Amino acid sequence: MASDLVMFGRMAARVPPLLRNRITVDGARQTLRRRLEERGERFLDVVERGVYGHPESPYLPLLREARCELGDLRVMVRDRGVEATLTSLREAGVYVRFEEFKGREPIERNGRVVVPGPRAFDNPLVKSDGRSRSSGSTGTPTQIPHNLYRVLDTTHYHLYGDHVHGLVNAPTVLWRCRPPLGSGLTQVLRSILMGNVSRCWFEPMGSEEVRVPARFRLASQLILRQCRLLGHPVPFPRPAPFSRAILVARAAAELAGAEGRCQVRAGVSMALRVALAAIEEGIGLEGVTFVAGGEPPTPAKVARIRESGARYVPSYSASDIGVIGIGCANPVDESDVHFFADGLAAIQIPVQIPGTAQEVDAFCFTTLLPSSSRLLLNVEVDDFGVMERRACGCPFDEVGFGTHLRRIRSYRKLTGEGINLIDGEMVRILEEVLPRRFGGDPHDYQLHEREDADGFTRLVLVVNPAVALRDEGDIIPVILKTLAGGNVYADSAREHWQQAGTFRLERREPEWTGRGKFPPLVVHRV
Repeated sequence: MASDLVMFGRMAARVPPLLRNRITVDGARQTLRRRLEERGERFLDVVERGVYGHPESPYLPLLREARCELGDLRVMVRDRGVEATLTSLREAGVYVRFEEFKGREPIERNGRVVVPGPRAFDNPLVKSDGRSRSSGSTGTPTQIPHNLYRVLDTTHYHLYGDHVHGLVNAPTVLWRCRPPLGSGLTQVLRSILMGNVSRCWFEPMGSEEVRVPARFRLASQLILRQCRLLGHPVPFPRPAPFSRAILVARAAAELAGAEGRCQVRAGVSMALRVALAAIEEGIGLEGVTFVAGGEPPTPAKVARIRESGARYVPSYSASDIGVIGIGCANPVDESDVHFFADGLAAIQIPVQIPGTAQEVDAFCFTTLLPSSSRLLLNVEVDDFGVMERRACGCPFDEVGFGTHLRRIRSYRKLTGEGINLIDGEMVRILEEVLPRRFGGDPHDYQLHEREDADGFTRLVLVVNPAVALRDEGDIIPVILKTLAGGNVYADSAREHWQQAGTFRLERREPEWTGRGKFPPLVVHRV
């Protein structure tokens, strides 16, 4: 509690100077072009000050093991470019695996062992405004530093994205949670920097559905009131549970009708709920654009969203990294985003999906901006997809963002309503909690991610018929109750899933792989 209060106190002190900034479309365009032109120099600057100049850096032993000095890097970047340099570093052992980055395994290369501390990957070049927990979507939550001026750096992407899709100054509706679960507060601050203050802020879960600690509610109120005192008419969050998605649909339709257009920022499944609620009530969402992320925008989801009359624009981000890409104006498919190569570099490396013989080309990211909260150097994430160079002719392409990412998936996560769950806690539930409570063994329980006919992602618990359940209605509540025991985020996730009816039960034999392996988590790819 004390650390959270300190975090919000620092944020409150930083808000007034932050909000003195204003970003225009022309300014965003010029900034993005300049950062692209300087990306090689920025990479070398970040590595020089944040790695070679930081003795505690976990990357420094890897570079020494590879016998790579700063002068060597300078020559490689000058002669070959950033990505080719990163590929060579990867081949020389300078990289960090996903589990190593999350602090669950030590870094081992050629007999050398590096045990990173809990803050080893924090960027030493920025002063943290505080810390919060990650979602824990990949197991144990990790501490993520906050840097409010990172909001300023990334607002260029969002404002230029609005320009690309004809949304500059379009009235904005948010359906996002406040801290610690969601990004609603950050998006309100960003809207001020863009000169287009959000009109409405709906919270997916009101206070009657989820027990958000008072310190988070009070901190959000403090910062919002502070914004109002500074002359910015920001909205306060209003409760709108999943069952009342129609509230968001009505607000968006009203704004679009009055002003000709409106954008709604929400998760993919939440956008789908708004669209379906509008269809059911006979409300047309023409002029409404959903800018959504948090889970894969599958063809079925996007088709139903468009059925309401609305447009859809994908967004790709990660808690440890921030915004990675925003949708193309001339896309190949519904998931096509432009990769923001001014702030990140990316290569792909083959990774075997845990519990299977399948390999995917996972993304390996390196941060280029000194304002990044985390310093990444060839850090493997659990996402994979198509990465390609393509001239599409849209304004992002004209700026210089010629790399596209699409069909992005996680090879580990199960996703429901934009909230991710991975093998850590769920595997423990499947292999320990359920057998102990209901009988059977770990091979009698398996969880599948599957999309239903309406496009919603469901988590289907498959239970072997050999397990004698007295009441099949008991087993899902046990999962939800167990998930609630971890932390505030886990409890909020449970409330999301309980409201949305994300979990389903099927009585049949769990599936084994052709090689005789039993994966406790099965993701049905689309």
